Amino acid sequence: MSIAIGRLFHIIHMTNDVTALEAWYDDVFSVREFMPHNYSRFEQRDASLVVLGDCVIEPLAPAFRVPGWETMPLGRFYQRFGSHWHSIAWYTDDAGEIWQRCTDAGVRVLTGGGAWAGTRPGADGIIMTHPKDTITQLQFAGPRDTVQGRDPRFAPDWDPDWWVDNHPTATPGLAYTTVLTRDRERAEKIYAGVLGGTVLHKGSSTLTGTHDTYVLVGDTVVQLSTPNTDGTIAARDMAANNEIHHAAAFRVGGLDATEAYLTSKGITTLARDERTLLTDPATTHGVPFRWTTWDVPGSPRAEP
Repeated sequence: MSIAIGRLFHIIHMTNDVTALEAWYDDVFSVREFMPHNYSRFEQRDASLVVLGDCVIEPLAPAFRVPGWETMPLGRFYQRFGSHWHSIAWYTDDAGEIWQRCTDAGVRVLTGGGAWAGTRPGADGIIMTHPKDTITQLQFAGPRDTVQGRDPRFAPDWDPDWWVDNHPTATPGLAYTTVLTRDRERAEKIYAGVLGGTVLHKGSSTLTGTHDTYVLVGDTVVQLSTPNTDGTIAARDMAANNEIHHAAAFRVGGLDATEAYLTSKGITTLARDERTLLTDPATTHGVPFRWTTWDVPGSPRAEP
């Protein structure tokens, strides 16, 4: 039986000031908000959901005003890593099937708030993996998730090319998202084996200083990367934070136009080659972004 992983739900951008981060996404990328700023008592966090091309991003901060925020899973993550990419989430047709595959493989599965999911949930459940078992935390939301019903990307009048036609970056959305690992063979067994993903491409990048494996999980390319060069953004992140969700790479129409626009918004380029540029995390609320004209071979957006 195949793993029922579907569309990307979101990637989480952890911050210390969610209101400022939301305003930044709106100003720089003209994002479309479909879940307004809200507080979750269950998770003791403030967050929203915004759309950029085909990608949903969740700006999120622990609810610092609430006593005990630092004891919650999101609070503990912030205390350890600060502003950083946090996790990757997908919609699924059957959360129970994914729970079974993960459990059979020794991957620990959690429910909201960090509680153990000791029994198989129904298809409509929401589950998360233990980040140590899947290198970063992964989330899977069943088909009756209330947020999915409001996701504008599923609406019949959704225009996936709005940013291509109307934004200076001409981005259709996410090219891939990067997870740093010390053991790509182990990572491949998780993402392509346990989760049923497809290995699309392997290679190395002088620009990022990494050896890379690209795996298609659902509709999303996950880049599994091992740093091989000191002093790069990836190497510094690995040295400081160990294995972790590291970067988001967005497909753009052209590097020169994208760089000029990002510079006008105070976003600094650290390095670039003929197809990808890297911007300074200090100018993008603490997280690494990449901007690329390259489509991973075999990915949904790549030419046949």
